[in-house]
Amino acid sequence: MSAYGTPNPAQPAYLPPPPPPTDYVYGHRYAGLFPRFAAAIIDLILLLLVTAVITIPFGLFAAASILVPGAFAWVSAWLFGPLTLVLFGLWILYFTYFEGTSGQTLGKRALGLRVVVLSTGRPPDLTKALVRTLLRIIDWLPALYLLGFVVAALTQHKQRLGDLVADTVVVVG
Repeated sequence: MSAYGTPNPAQPAYLPPPPPPTDYVYGHRYAGLFPRFAAAIIDLILLLLVTAVITIPFGLFAAASILVPGAFAWVSAWLFGPLTLVLFGLWILYFTYFEGTSGQTLGKRALGLRVVVLSTGRPPDLTKALVRTLLRIIDWLPALYLLGFVVAALTQHKQRLGDLVADTVVVVG
């Protein structure tokens, strides 16, 4: 409008809406690194508790084999290898099931975070969740998600390696 109340031809009558903020996807803000780390710690504590419940009986057998030489030596030799595979499978199953069905592990749920597919805004399917979970092994290097958090800090959508490959992001809400 000009100073006299008449439309100014150099100024359009309709202004398009501003572009959406770059730190949002489908109405949800990308989760920061600290809440993601806190959710990972909650998940880790839960998994360690389950691991302890499963492994304590085997540890008692191993302790008995030290006290009574040869009595339970077969437990260490025959059960700790398969037990390790079972615990690894439990870890894979935990993250894949929870993220592939609801987009939230128990740790993420406690902190109000969820995993969504970047292109759709919906929770990932089991295949994408499995890809994220398997790549956690690399994200954990050298320890405690260090590589994963460095990658997430450097990417536009705060994605760790598993998120980049599976086309997912972690959001608040």
